Amino acid sequence: MDLKQLEAFKKVVETGSFTKAAATLFVTQPAISHHIQRLEAEIGQALFERSRPQLKLTYTGEVFYIYTRRILNLVEESKAAVRDISAGEQGRITMAAIGTSAIYMLPDFLYRFRQRHPRVQVVLLTVGGEEIHTMVLEDQVDLGIVGSHINTSDLETIPLFEDQIRPLVHAHHPAAHSRRALLADLAREPFIQFGSWKGWKNYVGSIFGQIDAVPQEQFQVDSIDAVKRLVERGLGFTIAPIAAAQDEINAGTLVPLELDDIPPVSRQIVLVYRRDKYMTRSIQMFIDELIAAYDKNAQATPFPEV
Repeated sequence: MDLKQLEAFKKVVETGSFTKAAATLFVTQPAISHHIQRLEAEIGQALFERSRPQLKLTYTGEVFYIYTRRILNLVEESKAAVRDISAGEQGRITMAAIGTSAIYMLPDFLYRFRQRHPRVQVVLLTVGGEEIHTMVLEDQVDLGIVGSHINTSDLETIPLFEDQIRPLVHAHHPAAHSRRALLADLAREPFIQFGSWKGWKNYVGSIFGQIDAVPQEQFQVDSIDAVKRLVERGLGFTIAPIAAAQDEINAGTLVPLELDDIPPVSRQIVLVYRRDKYMTRSIQMFIDELIAAYDKNAQATPFPEV
């Protein structure tokens, strides 16, 4: 049984004639008859009542016609799906991103991407930067978004945007009014550490290291929202991306500080993927639109991978 046989059967039923079916399919009438005979031989039952002058389906033929239409419709749907995949309008993209990017920077972009490409599924995982590099290298995910990148010839890296890093204090902190402070003064206050990821902790440690200080860590919390709530309660200060606290900053419950004793700190958010990765049209389209959405020419202070 093949598709040509099914198409011949369907056309015979629709036109009511072997001759008309042959003309529609641009084949000879004997070819149509041969297709029907082979179908009946494989099924083991007649599809048409040959005792009648007018072409009529047997009960078996009526049932078989229902499934023939379904099969041929599925074939057309599958062809359309492949065309959509080739055009990037259907597919699946897996990506891993550091928490602050996944929560605060990507949702707006993903919303717009979804509006433009509703049949492309995006699977987003939130993990630490160290794990992201491994997942990308081992092809567990298609793409990664990290706070820096390791030097390896196996990865393609594309800068996306610059992420400003600042101390955050509660609204009644002594430095909140001026919005300026010395890190040396803050270093004597309780510090709320965001996350347990080695890369981020090393990064924060390097900031304090510029003044030969060690943070007075009172809390270590994996949730950035919990960190913000603790700071708002006056239990300490934190160092975090401004983007992660933009709502609280706008509401006046958290205040970012400029530091007068060290240079401004920022990190570059980077897209990474395997150089030898086979890119489906949907993945390439996602990359192109992601790059276009952000200022990829921004320069940031180098810092350890996060």
